[in-house]
Parts: sequence; structure tokens; C-alpha cells
Amino acid sequence: MESPDLSARLESLLDAMLSAPRAGHSRGVAALAAELCARHGIDPQRGRIAGLAHDLCKELPKRSQRLLAASYAGKVEGSELLGEKMIHGPAAAGLLARDFGYEDAEVLEAIALHTVGRPGMGLLASLVYCADKLEPGRDHIDESWRQRILGLDPPEMLRETVGDVIRWLKAEGRPVAPESELLYNSLQTGTASE
Repeated sequence: MESPDLSARLESLLDAMLSAPRAGHSRGVAALAAELCARHGIDPQRGRIAGLAHDLCKELPKRSQRLLAASYAGKVEGSELLGEKMIHGPAAAGLLARDFGYEDAEVLEAIALHTVGRPGMGLLASLVYCADKLEPGRDHIDESWRQRILGLDPPEMLRETVGDVIRWLKAEGRPVAPESELLYNSLQTGTASE
């Protein structure tokens, strides 16, 4: 399936599978991911597809998410990210592969890893991760800070974004995924690249 056709199908699936706020968030992530991809030499349509699909399975029952994620597991490193809060990413990657025959491994990686990331993830996955966390609809982010971070080169943008997510989670008393801590530590020491 051609990318514009897939984007159109995903647009309609958003409204069928997600609440209006979550569908709006996904559209915002898609727009920002496409913009970041264009800025950094990646086909923006790939970022758009990843952004549209990243939360597609988030509101499915956990059992369905686990089955979809299992169909994706093993196709890309990082499929061990199957915790209850993280499983919707690998599930969405599994859905695209299963239902649409989608095979772009970098886009599927970006979808699967958008929640917590991992050391060594590719540029597209890094940009989609940042687009998800910096999407304009996120009301807890200071707009001037967001604009400054979006202007950084991808490695610095990722490091600042992951650090901000970890600080925010800790301030909210929420757990931080071990994968996010590993990613942040690797970015601090410069060992995050593949």
C-alpha cells in the first residue's frame, strides 16, 4: 500500500479506534513528526505514518494489545517492551504489519518504541519519540522550552526530551521505565548511537 493511501486509512481508523482527544493527539504527533523528518532528511510521509499509528492500539483491551504485540515481537529489537503501559506501541506496529502488510522496519520501530525508547534506536524512532513527547497539545510543557528543544540537533533534542520526561514522571510520583533510564544514561555518556 502506498504511503498516502495508508495515511488516509490510518486517519479514518483514528476516529474509529480512539477517543477524540487521543485521535487529536495522534494527528498532532503525525504533523510534528512529519515536520521533524523533513527537517532532518527523512521522507515526511514516514514520520506521518508513525505519528498516526503510534497510539492506535492504546484504547484496545490489554489482551488484544498483547496478542498484536506478540505478532510483532521478534521482528525488531526492542520488542521486549511489553509492559502494560508500553504494550500499545508494539501492538500498533503489529497491527500495521498484520492488517496492512506494512514492512518499513524503521517506521515499525518508531511506532513500537515511542513510549520509552531504547539505546541505539534509529533517527526516525528518535524523532517520533520526541514528536510524541513535544506535541503542541501537551499542556504541561512550556512553549518557549518546547520551541528551543525542537530547534536542537536530533541527539540533543532526544537527550533533553528524555530528561524532561523522566523529571516530569518523578515529579508526578509515577514510575520511570527502566528502558527510559537506560536510554537517558546512554545519551549522557554518548553511547546511544547504533
